[in-house]
Amino acid sequence: MPALATPFANAAAYYDQFRAPYAPAAIDFVAQTFGISRGVEVLDLGCGPGSLAIQWARRGAKVTAVDIDKAMLGEARRLAGDLPITFVEGRAEDVIPALGSFRMVSFGNALHWMDRDGVLAALAPKVMGLAIFDEGARRPQESWERTAAEIVRRYLGDRPRHPGKHPEARHQPCLDRSAHFADYQIKEFPTRVTRDAASVLGCVYSGIGVSKKLLGKDTDAFEADLKAAILGIYPSGVFTELIETAVFTAWTSG
Repeated sequence: MPALATPFANAAAYYDQFRAPYAPAAIDFVAQTFGISRGVEVLDLGCGPGSLAIQWARRGAKVTAVDIDKAMLGEARRLAGDLPITFVEGRAEDVIPALGSFRMVSFGNALHWMDRDGVLAALAPKVMGLAIFDEGARRPQESWERTAAEIVRRYLGDRPRHPGKHPEARHQPCLDRSAHFADYQIKEFPTRVTRDAASVLGCVYSGIGVSKKLLGKDTDAFEADLKAAILGIYPSGVFTELIETAVFTAWTSG
């Protein structure tokens, strides 16, 4: 499998534990909007460690979860335990044609890694609704992000946009172009996350641009500098961040 197809291979162990979670109210809103309950068929594309798939399965849904990354699927299977989730390894673009029909398809910070237009067109005859989970519009979402980015730049230089990402940074243009999902709405839901220096470091490692492999012999120095910078901002060592989850929802039309 090409290296560019699995940019999160080094991040899987950090993703679920350290990434800021989706706002619980956002999860509830989508579940209520699409009637996610026992026996309902749900598709989760780009499932990562199962952050959304597990939520739908806990509500009794029959979930099919797809991801291209073996490490992410391994984490998802571990975290899901005995929940009724069928895991499929592969690119969404390749897998969709062989799948059945679903009440809803969800994406958790994943659609921008796909051929958005092609994926939405392929999904239209197979799903009744769509839910895209993303960070809120406010940037940065967390107070430490710029400080961490400066330290990353010091050790690794400027990190270019990964070539596997869709060239459009925002979801709206492809939804506006869609013949089936253009009638969408966006809602933001706030939540709070408790941080310390260790969780900030884990969150940094959960991304695609920083890993111990890339840092090599500088890993210890990088971690010490980042932890010192966080303690310089928050001397108590523990702090709370207010973040938002943006949710795009649409019923299939056309």
